[in-house]
This record gives sequence, structure tokens and C-alpha cells, in this order.
Amino acid sequence: MTPPIIDIHIHIQPLHMFKPEPLALIKKGRRDYAEVEKYSADPKAFLGFLDSLGVERAGLINYVAPEMMGFPPAVNDWIADYCSIAPDRLLAFGSVHPKFVPDAGAEVDRLARLGIRGLKVDDSYRHFNFSGRAKSSRASHAH
Repeated sequence: MTPPIIDIHIHIQPLHMFKPEPLALIKKGRRDYAEVEKYSADPKAFLGFLDSLGVERAGLINYVAPEMMGFPPAVNDWIADYCSIAPDRLLAFGSVHPKFVPDAGAEVDRLARLGIRGLKVDDSYRHFNFSGRAKSSRASHAH
């Protein structure tokens, strides 16, 4: 018996929440952008795509990054709703950005109640240093 295929890092994102500049970079030179739009808008179509590849489950990654990407905290609600069609196959990942919620701990609890199954904890697109040290990466200088 072949073990199941699980892709744990796929970006299915709400295209309407992107800032124009990052969205333009995503579109640039892509011949398959119509498919990106289709799968972002329709979880049933995305499940069909996964089926065609033999993928049993997928971790769908989203993150709060209003300053760079345009994603407000509502991106978490969007991905939870998207994955609710098949929570056994679509695993929702979200994030908490301490600058944009009054209580980060309460937000983590809220995300768990929404059905968010994992958190992306990464400061590269969020202009926030989780370590408390001075940030010197290229992402901190991009505005």
C-alpha cells in the first residue's frame, strides 16, 4: 500500500486582500494565473486538483501581514472558512500579528475555535521581530 501524500505548505490566499504590488509580482510571467484564481476562489475545485495529483491532505498557509502583503487579521477567518468544506483534508494555518490585535493570546484561542490547525510564526513578511532582537533582514527594509 502506498503511503498517503500530504503537502503541508501550500499558499491558497484571498487574492482580494493582496496589496497591488505583491499581487502584480505573483501574476508576472505566470501562464497559470487563471488556475490560481480558480483554486483561491473555490475549495471544491482545489480538492479536485489535489485528487488529480493523488494528494490526500494539504496544509494551507496564510499569515497576517498588512504592511507588506496586505493581509489583515481577517485572513485567518478567510482560510478557516475555505478549509471548513473539508477539514479532514484541508488543514488551515493562520497567524497572529501582535501589532494588529489587542490580545495575542486571546487571538490564538479565537483561531483555534475557528478551526485553524496550525500557526505560521515567521517575521519575514510582517515587519515584526518575534525574538526581541534588532531586525536586520532585507524584509525589514522593504516598504
